[in-house]
Amino acid sequence: MRLVPPILIPGTSGPARARGPVAAPRRLLRPGRTAAAVLLGLALAMAGRAATPAVSGAGLPWKSALVLPWQIGAPDAAPPPYTTPPTQSYLPLKVRIAPDGALRITDDQGNIRLRTGLPGRPLKAWRDWGTPVPDLFQPLAFSPHTPFQRGIGGVSVDLPDFRAALEGLLWILDDDEHLLTVVHPATSQVVYLLMPGGQGLDLGFYPDHLEVKATPEGAAPRQDASAWSLSWLALLPQFVQLGKDPTLDRPRGTALLPFPKE
Repeated sequence: MRLVPPILIPGTSGPARARGPVAAPRRLLRPGRTAAAVLLGLALAMAGRAATPAVSGAGLPWKSALVLPWQIGAPDAAPPPYTTPPTQSYLPLKVRIAPDGALRITDDQGNIRLRTGLPGRPLKAWRDWGTPVPDLFQPLAFSPHTPFQRGIGGVSVDLPDFRAALEGLLWILDDDEHLLTVVHPATSQVVYLLMPGGQGLDLGFYPDHLEVKATPEGAAPRQDASAWSLSWLALLPQFVQLGKDPTLDRPRGTALLPFPKE
């Protein structure tokens, strides 16, 4: 029960005498509020607990990766191809991945927007909605304008194919295969997804979920494989983090320290 402050009565010198705690009125769910809106509200409430962005001086950011609700099962058929062309042609942001796991994002002026490191040496990468990156060590071009760059409010959570919202993301699996690093060059934000386990991992990007498949060494593709799936909606807290304005993470000045070090 939430208490409300005593009510001041005009013409008196103090508050009215209360006979006991007064319960605040209950807020009813508006009829037009959909389940998608409720899920979005929950995601925003959990955003503070999402994986911490990789910033200088924050230690090992992937140590805060959350345990995700993976569901184990048989591998699905290959995901349907997503053939919609990218919506952006202006790609001034460049992502460079080094063999030792160093990652750097620069703009077309040569300014470094992010310098960080992966949890391990890069093994595989996908961009946008699951397009494999053929050469990890060649610069990758991205646009500063993406669906998540406008914040989670600019993305509809009930899209028939949620892969449309993944444009502008970079997904990197390192040789430990324990974490999946997701980079959003448009905001210079990074989150880390805890993998369910296994070796020889491969990703499948489906309209409504992400699939991780582990194929034992020497096994035929999609034979004797274990698979885990995760709904895209389960990653809403991480998507909120990826869409954050990077200036909000910079330390603010005070009267005694007007120019704090980052």
